[in-house]
This record gives sequence, structure tokens and C-alpha cells, in this order.
Amino acid sequence: MDALTAVTGARTRSLGLVGLGIVVSGVFVNVYLAIVARELPAAEYAYFGAFWSLALVVGFGMFLPIEQETARLQQTPGRPGRILRSALLAAVGMATLQLGLLGLASPLLLRAFGGSIATICALGVLCVVSAGQFVVRGALIGLDRMRHHAALMLCDTALRVLLAVLVAAVAGRPGSSAFAWTLVGAIALAHAPTLFALRARRVRPGNVPPLGTGVVTPGQVAAAVAPLVLGSLCAQLLLNAPPVLVPALAGSPGEATLAGRFVAAFTLTRIPLFLVVPLQTALLPMLTGMLHSGDRLALRRLIVRVGGGVLILALVSAMLGLTVGPPLIELIFGLQYVLAGDHMALLALGVASYVGLVIVTQVLVASARHRQVAQSWLAGVVAAALVVLVVPDLLLRAELALLVGSGAAWLVSVWVVLSPNAGREVSRAP
Repeated sequence: MDALTAVTGARTRSLGLVGLGIVVSGVFVNVYLAIVARELPAAEYAYFGAFWSLALVVGFGMFLPIEQETARLQQTPGRPGRILRSALLAAVGMATLQLGLLGLASPLLLRAFGGSIATICALGVLCVVSAGQFVVRGALIGLDRMRHHAALMLCDTALRVLLAVLVAAVAGRPGSSAFAWTLVGAIALAHAPTLFALRARRVRPGNVPPLGTGVVTPGQVAAAVAPLVLGSLCAQLLLNAPPVLVPALAGSPGEATLAGRFVAAFTLTRIPLFLVVPLQTALLPMLTGMLHSGDRLALRRLIVRVGGGVLILALVSAMLGLTVGPPLIELIFGLQYVLAGDHMALLALGVASYVGLVIVTQVLVASARHRQVAQSWLAGVVAAALVVLVVPDLLLRAELALLVGSGAAWLVSVWVVLSPNAGREVSRAP
């Protein structure tokens, strides 16, 4: 019991370290976005916002499951060998598939990107770069190298700011495509050295279970990840479709400017997600231990606490969005991006619901209930799509879609987690 307590305490301290790194990284990300916003007109920033949102779909949406499964496999009893190699090969296969889909969708993306082919090329390179990025992060988390993981996040986001400053200083009138390439370059420069170090086994494991006799193949990783990819893509679509759809549906110059304001407001209100989304994989070692212990009471307490925390977050965020949201946008992005407080309050409520959904679905990931993860997120996307079809207003349809979709998916995931079969599912998880 003392050993278990010591491990839990060490993991809690590690999570605190990662949390600190995420907070500072979140500051860097928002400084980066503010630099881009101040260098671009509102309509042009809407095109960058569409790229930024699709970059999250390409990265987090497709490869976060690889990060999660890589971390989870390192923490399972009798962990298999060749995890890094198999995860990397599976990720490369996924990147190849992404490139094919990107080629097919290019005509549709041109409008969202303001006709910029260079931005589409940046998105294509990002597909390849993200494959290595998320394998590296999952390996560091699974090997309990949280300090290295936190430093890597800081390096990545600091490089984004540095490259954006260089583009703004060197280029006379940079367009959205120039800033799109700063994101790709920063991720590649930050993660490539660590990937080579992991492949050369120069990163020593921390608190991980003893290595078993079996090995994991790329096919096994891909099979485990497949339902998670569906859920992750649905998660990113639910979160990032609004800033893509609003510029694409804008039918006049006035609406294009309004779309730029929406993108800036959405960027500000989803700041909590820059803290929660990167932390979700770091929660897996702790959740995996809790679930394999079979303590159902602790699980219920966790769900209740998450629900209460999300409710408080929703109320506080809505009040802040309504009162200080508009002046904060003016301070960070400039007067041309100011949006009414009621719009920001609705966006804040949707983001708070999404935060709760992210945390609850990690319980399902930790128990290897990957199919139920996909079902929860898919329910949210369906609910959001219905809202988009029913509500005619350009901004209101996007704001309500996030809120209603996240709420519906959260209810489904909580029901699945607390179902009577949850304990038996966990006991059968590898």
C-alpha cells in the first residue's frame, strides 16, 4: 500500500508539472494567435482561423488516439515490446490516408482558405509532421517522462511565437499562408530531436510496469486505435467545425468581417481547452490504475466531481464572457474583432460542456472501451449537425451547435461509464 501511495503521489506531482507546462504553453499559443490576428485583416484572419481549426482536426483529431494508445500500452501490466516502432508505423499509415483525403477535399478547402494553395500544402505537410509529434508525446507520457513532455510542449509553443514574430518582421504584408507554415515548422523543429532520441533508446523509462514477453504489431495498434480515431475526429469536428463553417457560409463582405470576429472570440473563449486537451493523455496512467483496481465507488466520486466542476466552470465562464469578454477581445486582438457579450457567453457555455466531455471520455479510453468513446462523440456530432440545419442565424447556429452537441455527448458518455457492465469491461481490458 505504501508503494502504491508513493506511485500515486509521484504521478500527481508529475501531472502538476505537466499542468504548469500546459498553462505556460497555453499563454504562448494565445500570444502566437494574437500576433497573427494583429498582422492580418479580419477577413484574412478568418482564413487563418479555418486553417488553425483544420490543423487541430488533422493533428489532435487523427493522431491523439495514437498518443493515447501509446501511453496506455506502456502502463499495462506485462507491457508488450516494440510499442514505439509499431505506433510510429501505424501513424505513418494514417498520415498517408490523410494526404489522400486532403487531395480529394482540396477544391472545397480552397474557399475556406481564401483560395490559397500554399495553405493547403502546409496542411498536407502537417499531416506527416503530426504523425511523429503525437507518437513522441504518447511515448514520453507512457514512459513517465513528464518533465521531458512538459519541456517539449514549451519548446513547441515558444517556437511558434518566435517564427510568427520573424514572419511579421521580415515579410512586408504576410498573408494567412505564411503564418500557417510557422505552425508546421515549429512542430517539426521541436519534436524531431526527441523522436530520434526515443528511437535510439536514449530516453530512460520512469515508473512503468515490467516488460512482458509479447510484442505489439502495427496492425494491433491500428485496430485498437480505429474506433478512437472515429471518436477523436468527431471530437475535433464538434469543436473546430464552427470557425471553419462560419467563414465558408459568409455570403457578403460584411459577413466575412463578422466571421473574423467570431473566430477571434472563439479563440479566446476556448482557452481552457488549451489546458485540458493536452492534459487528457497525461491522466491515463492514473485512470488506468484506478480502473484496474476495480474501485467503482472512486469512479462514481470522480464523475460527480467532474460534473460539479464543469457546472461551476460553465457559470463562471458565461458571466466572464458576458461582462469582460468584449473588452478582453479589444485588448488582445484589436477593436475590429470585438463581438457582443451574449455571443461570447454562449461560446463559453459550449466550451465548458466540452471540457467535461473530454475528461469523462478519458475514463472510457483508460478502460479500453474504445467503441463507446466513438459512440459518445458521434452522438455529439449528430446533435450539433441537427442544430446547424435548424438554426438559420450565421453565428447562433455555430454557438448552439457546440453547446448542444457537447451536452448530448457528455450525457451519453456518463451513462456508459456508470453502466453496470463498466466494471466487467475494465477487467477484460489488456
